[in-house]
Amino acid sequence: MSDIVHILDRGYELIWREHRLEDVLGILDAEFEWHVPDYPEGELRQGPEAVIAFFREWGEPFEDMHVEWEIIEAGRARALAIIDMRGRGRESGVPVEMRFAQLWTFESGRAKRMDFYSDVDEVRAAAGL
Repeated sequence: MSDIVHILDRGYELIWREHRLEDVLGILDAEFEWHVPDYPEGELRQGPEAVIAFFREWGEPFEDMHVEWEIIEAGRARALAIIDMRGRGRESGVPVEMRFAQLWTFESGRAKRMDFYSDVDEVRAAAGL
């Protein structure tokens, strides 16, 4: 397992298994950019604290969230994470399933940027996989 794959895997473990969101800040560059096209609250988040706010907003409408991920190295400084989420709407109780991908770029051992893709095939092509 490469260093960046290991770093990302540990980050997802902290967030989704151990519920230690703030502890993930250590893997993010101070000028980290989180790019999520078409997100109602804005496409670009900058800095680690903005990422924490994004995760809180994202998870708020759901309960019983279960997350699985696969991380694939995509070059020396990039990794692709394919995410499967299942849960229920907190108010409606309606089951929710999502599959999406995140293309991570690293610099000097820290995450510098994350680009969100709702289409897993599109991100595979963008990553050259």
